Amino acid sequence: MDTAGSQIILSIRDVTKSFPGVRALNGVSIDVRRGMVHGVVGENGAGKSTLMKILSGVYKKDTGTIVFDGKTIDHTTPYESMHRGLAIIYQELNLVNSMSVGENIFLGRFKEMKGMRGTHAKARELLDSIGCKVSTTKLVSELSVSTKQMVEISKALSFQSKLIIMDEPSTSLTGEEMSLLVKIIHQLKAQGISIIYISHKLEEIFDFCDVVTVMRDGNVIDTKPRGEFTRDELITKMVGRTIENEYPERSRQVGETLMEVKGINTRKLHDVSFTLRKGEILGLVGLVGAGRTETVRAIFGADRVRGHKVTIGGKPVTIHNPKQAKDAGLGLIPEDRKLQGLVLPFSVEQNISMASIDRFTRFGFLIKSLEKGIGARHVKSLGIKTPNTKVAIKNLSGGNQQKCIVGRWMEIGPSIFIMDEPTKGIDVGAKYEIYLLMKEIAEKGGAVILISSELPEVLNMSNRVLTIYDGRITGEFDPEHIPADVIMRAALGLGGAS
Repeated sequence: MDTAGSQIILSIRDVTKSFPGVRALNGVSIDVRRGMVHGVVGENGAGKSTLMKILSGVYKKDTGTIVFDGKTIDHTTPYESMHRGLAIIYQELNLVNSMSVGENIFLGRFKEMKGMRGTHAKARELLDSIGCKVSTTKLVSELSVSTKQMVEISKALSFQSKLIIMDEPSTSLTGEEMSLLVKIIHQLKAQGISIIYISHKLEEIFDFCDVVTVMRDGNVIDTKPRGEFTRDELITKMVGRTIENEYPERSRQVGETLMEVKGINTRKLHDVSFTLRKGEILGLVGLVGAGRTETVRAIFGADRVRGHKVTIGGKPVTIHNPKQAKDAGLGLIPEDRKLQGLVLPFSVEQNISMASIDRFTRFGFLIKSLEKGIGARHVKSLGIKTPNTKVAIKNLSGGNQQKCIVGRWMEIGPSIFIMDEPTKGIDVGAKYEIYLLMKEIAEKGGAVILISSELPEVLNMSNRVLTIYDGRITGEFDPEHIPADVIMRAALGLGGAS
């Protein structure tokens, strides 16, 4: 018996996949061992998601061999893949919100469970096995993101999965929720279940992955045990070039007050007031739900506000809706690019140009050549990876989608750029490019308001930091001179100093 071979649950050999105008995978080979957490990293567009969709049956490979649990797989479907014991948990969770927890876990298999009583009883066993206490009768729409992930994991276990693929599972999790996910990953590993873990957060890769594969431009660049990689080496292999520092030197050209906000009050916010200066990157630090996003949405006119005052350049402005915000010189990258920032069926050029559509319409008719020109200009200047500007934006990677939103506002040239989670779910190379854009905006006399759940990002990019807790500003800090733990205490409502 081949002992070494028997320890491999998944063997991928020379797999290729092409789409019109794009070679997504180019002779990819990876072995995943039983009971191991196998990290997969790479820039957006490296081919990670394409490979996982081939494994789960969403796409068909062009060439190559895939052997799972000793059996060669030529063609499969998502349903067949789950029944083989290979499950995938997508970044956008695949649950039916209008159905209960138990119904989601055994969707389509109620007869096998002998009705609803058996469905909920078995669902209870699976949830208990990973320490999740949520009621099986509760609607999925009422659950937090982390609890939904527990339901997805339970669903995978219901198929007696031998390999679970987790695609960016921590994107929307708090620190406490992430700790629970790590605990469950260790439990699954102890049961001999293999995990492929895809993440842009390198600290997660180094914390609990056993082996790491680096992909770039559809190729496997390297695979070796986690301990044999340094952080700098991993970044260099991912992006194909050396990035000396993960963050550029912050802008030093902070000038006079550009915007002043007084007395924002909503159901969530309580007398929020602050100033923003020319050439400044102002960070907002707080827990998810503390009021960070609500603050910038209120400023941008996306939410209803009571009795606040805004001045820009020393002049009062009225902002009750996003159009007025745009006219006043504000731009917004929203927290959720897919739900709030993009029209997914539209093309790249349509998404880039939509904020400036009044510039290329005549007598109510759209001048397509101008729209195409705007799209092409920003695709080139921002290095957006796309076969052409006519491609539907839903087919681009997360980082390239984010760059399209940046390009949309760069076309307008706002003096104040609000960026809410601008690097969420994107790779280290694309992050650095967005950091450089932020710095460029500040150095040209504009200003940036930055919200991020990654504290190092805010502290390294901001000239000044405001902490917010329970809808109130709780502190103002210079991140170069105030320790991170002091800033976090203020963000947790435990007191702070300006």
